[in-house]
Amino acid sequence: MTKQVIWTKQIVEAFISEAYLNERQAFIIRTRAKGYTIAKQAEALSISVDQVNKDIAKLKKIYDSIQPDSKILPVRKKNSKELHK
Repeated sequence: MTKQVIWTKQIVEAFISEAYLNERQAFIIRTRAKGYTIAKQAEALSISVDQVNKDIAKLKKIYDSIQPDSKILPVRKKNSKELHK
């Protein structure tokens, strides 16, 4: 997800606010935007890497569901062809 959206501070905070993310979800988005690895996030949260991956998958679904109604959130690029346009 970090490469599928250009995560500026404004976009990160808009997503957190518009999606009503909980503390763990907000931490994951903020730290992914800062470049943390999934392993580093898992360690910081005292959860498994698998759980972080599940949370990221859920965040992608949340993002895709709220993005069409947002005035600030850009469309998420979903594959490598879109990333290089």
